[in-house]
Amino acid sequence: MYVIINYLDDMLFFIGIAFPLIVIWRLFRWKKRGFKLKETLHEIGILVFFSVLVGLFSQTIIPKAGDVPAYTTGVNLELFRVVEETYKSVVYLGFWQPFYINFLGNIILFMPIGFLLPLLFKRMELFILPVFVGLCISLFIEIMQIPQSRSSDVDDLWLNTLGTFLGYVCYYFVRKAFPSFTGAFKRMKRQVY
Repeated sequence: MYVIINYLDDMLFFIGIAFPLIVIWRLFRWKKRGFKLKETLHEIGILVFFSVLVGLFSQTIIPKAGDVPAYTTGVNLELFRVVEETYKSVVYLGFWQPFYINFLGNIILFMPIGFLLPLLFKRMELFILPVFVGLCISLFIEIMQIPQSRSSDVDDLWLNTLGTFLGYVCYYFVRKAFPSFTGAFKRMKRQVY
């Protein structure tokens, strides 16, 4: 549990630093294109989405102090190795940290992407689009980890993509239950005068 709290603490630190910059960027965008009060929920969603990305990238791309040199880590191309290793850790050693961090963590970190993309953008309502974006973000992260002291893992790709899909499933059920609420997060089309 301490490790999870440490991850969340690190994420909140980076989000706290980046959030004012994200707000300033959005203020410039509002000034440039005009801001309508009815777009408030959309803009709040955009701030949350970029904060989620900052938190995600802070834990996956930014090197940590005290990391060992990159030549000591590797690339795992063996599919489903994480399932086997996690099973062995839990069953034989009674060690749950790999399950929480490597398995659930990879899924949960990407669920907001699958939820927020269709919530904010009408064209992302077809499930394949946010899932594909989640896969691309995960692939970007794995490629960026290769030269660092982190290992790059093919299992992270499918776990992250699964997380994006599960986030989309959550969005789907929320949209079915509260269609006017989810519709309020989408930006209104501009009237051409």
